[in-house]
Amino acid sequence: MSAHQAIAKPPPSAGAHATAMTSATKAPRLTTDDELLGMRLAHRVIRHDIDRLSRLADEMLADPSRFDRARYAAISDYVGLFTTSLHHHHTIEDLSLWPLITESAGPDVDFTALTDDHDELDPLLDDLVRLAGELPGQTAVAGFARTVRRLRKLLDKHLDDEERAVFPLITGYVTVDRWQQFEKEAQRSGRADFDLTRFVAVMTAEESEKARGEMPLFLRAVVSVLSRKQRRRERRTFGADA
Repeated sequence: MSAHQAIAKPPPSAGAHATAMTSATKAPRLTTDDELLGMRLAHRVIRHDIDRLSRLADEMLADPSRFDRARYAAISDYVGLFTTSLHHHHTIEDLSLWPLITESAGPDVDFTALTDDHDELDPLLDDLVRLAGELPGQTAVAGFARTVRRLRKLLDKHLDDEERAVFPLITGYVTVDRWQQFEKEAQRSGRADFDLTRFVAVMTAEESEKARGEMPLFLRAVVSVLSRKQRRRERRTFGADA
């Protein structure tokens, strides 16, 4: 079954909502596409990291001796953080986002294909952690590269499917207050020094300027400190060009 089947019916149009409203009752405001920025950034970060891990795997295959023990340890640590973050992303979707959309859009929506993707991806993430811990063994290097390639292919398709199938359901049915509540819950269970700082790093200049304008001064200072820590982590993992 294709992930496109997650959409059981088209979202209601703005005109349909307007017709349904009476002069005495105003329908709750739905989530807008702009308010999906957090989820878009989450997907952007995942793509960014799997691309970097793919290039790193190619470098290791070409010459594993070019990396010292400290570099391999840094790679293993980073892979552990990356996979934990991705497990969290999948879990929050399965346990919170899919039920929220089903409650808002009705029981006809079907997320089986996307959940099946999660079930296929999670063991690969576990394999990646194990293989990263066994580097620079020759078998581990080959297995790491093979697993990263498979993960990249599956993630690219999965994220594309989510954006095509899920985003219209959110903007078509989920009210903004419910969406904001979901986002806050997701952020509370994440890891700020890894997740939040990577979000900031992949923002466009326009997105970054807008975010800074909405962020309290103390939080800007916290993000700045955590971002410096994350940049050091990335340089240890991906090299000076990270």
